[in-house]
Amino acid sequence: MSAPTNQYAVVDLSDDSTTVYPGPCLLVGIHTQATTSGQVCPIKDGTTTVFALSASSPLGDWFEGFDTRFETSLIVDPDNSATGTITVIYQPFHDGQVG
Repeated sequence: MSAPTNQYAVVDLSDDSTTVYPGPCLLVGIHTQATTSGQVCPIKDGTTTVFALSASSPLGDWFEGFDTRFETSLIVDPDNSATGTITVIYQPFHDGQVG
């Protein structure tokens, strides 16, 4: 078996909702590429908010995901007027195994 491989998705928070990965995965972390707007940004597993990025997160912030397992999907669901850019680092599951 090969070692787990991190994947990434760059997410523009001005998009209303972005499905980063449509299946089970681990959230490794989130890096802010551009300062986020004044709204909290929910990180969801399907419809359940698991984490929330702070409003006005500065450029270069790192949000630790602690390898939290998302069972359904990994979704970034910002407010409709949100701005900023983040990079989401995750590990997808394949046949029940991470990597």
